[in-house]
Amino acid sequence: MPIWGMVLSALAEIRTSKVRVTLSLLCVSALVAVVTLAIALGGLAQQSLVQVFEQQVGRPVTLTMEGPPSTQGMSMMSDGVITRIESDLRRYRVVGSPLGTTQQISYRQVLPGGTRPIKGSEDQGGQLNTIGADPELDRIRRFQLASGRWLAPVDSQRFEPQLVVSKKFADQLGPDPFGAVIEIAAPRKWVRARVVGVLSGGTPWSPTEIFMPYRAMVRWQLGVESTSYVVRVPKGQADAVKDQLKLDAARSWGLGSVMIHRDEGDTGFISGTMGKVLVGSAVFLLILGSLPVLVLGLMAVRQRRSELGVQRCFGATGSDLFLTVLLEALIVSCAGGLLGIGSVYAISGPLFDVLSHRGPFAEAELSATFPWRAALLGMGVAVCVGLFTGLIPALRAMRRSVIQAIRS
Repeated sequence: MPIWGMVLSALAEIRTSKVRVTLSLLCVSALVAVVTLAIALGGLAQQSLVQVFEQQVGRPVTLTMEGPPSTQGMSMMSDGVITRIESDLRRYRVVGSPLGTTQQISYRQVLPGGTRPIKGSEDQGGQLNTIGADPELDRIRRFQLASGRWLAPVDSQRFEPQLVVSKKFADQLGPDPFGAVIEIAAPRKWVRARVVGVLSGGTPWSPTEIFMPYRAMVRWQLGVESTSYVVRVPKGQADAVKDQLKLDAARSWGLGSVMIHRDEGDTGFISGTMGKVLVGSAVFLLILGSLPVLVLGLMAVRQRRSELGVQRCFGATGSDLFLTVLLEALIVSCAGGLLGIGSVYAISGPLFDVLSHRGPFAEAELSATFPWRAALLGMGVAVCVGLFTGLIPALRAMRRSVIQAIRS
């Protein structure tokens, strides 16, 4: 029997067995929809995890160097030590930045009629997190700007500090925070600063952050409570650079024993674990969702014993019957797969928009687009279901003898 004849025979059986085909179609479409949605959400979660980690800690591989603790137990490095570190890091050809942090600085906005104090997050006691860094920090961490720009090298030399603030801080400055004039409480005076950039994203529990050049914090004696130094290095050189930094800290920088954290791999481990869970869930759903379709296929072959015997009498071989039944299962499964993927695509826009902007992935600022990789995997699941549920009925149809069919 030619292949087009097998296809026509399969389509004729599909038109005849409407109830069975409808049930199989619904089972396959539901299975493919669940698998496609699970893969899409899993990919969104993995992407969110990586981006949030890179925002808060750094891109792979980030080394965080902490000096000896102060009397309050915080890591401290003097301005002279930071200068020596930056000078020596030129030999490594890596990107680095100091991180000076404090929560003891007060801010107020300059308005035409006076000034207005700026407060931090209520769930964090109204504290404002001030972070002094070099412009290279945006090459170490992932920053997304809603407006304006990130810190530039020339900002370290400006008399007026340039600020890049989080969305929570910017929301208190009015509808147009870019270019707003801010005053910072220095030890003996208020220092005038200007907002040059606003970070996007954030969640209700995110801290209120202000980034400024590290040298500006030192120049105006803004009371750095904790100082560390972060370095981004190639993955293959991470261990060598880490060992060299420890040697330089003891010999050249006068820090003695320092702690260096290699911040990278938790995301890889968690993403790998999530991937294994998704694969296991997909296999479980594949087996569980295929059983009803398999039972329906076996019942159909049993009911078609006479028809299969007649086809054998008219010259159809066992291979012809095998391919006809298998093609029927594949056609139904592929149609169900397209239906399931189409249903997920229809709801993916509003669902991903909620998750990306107002849900648990809001901090990562993900793009709410339908992942076509999940659609391809879902279609692959549909094909696997068709092969799995059509193989056993096709084998039974191939083994059907003419004598048994006549007796039945």
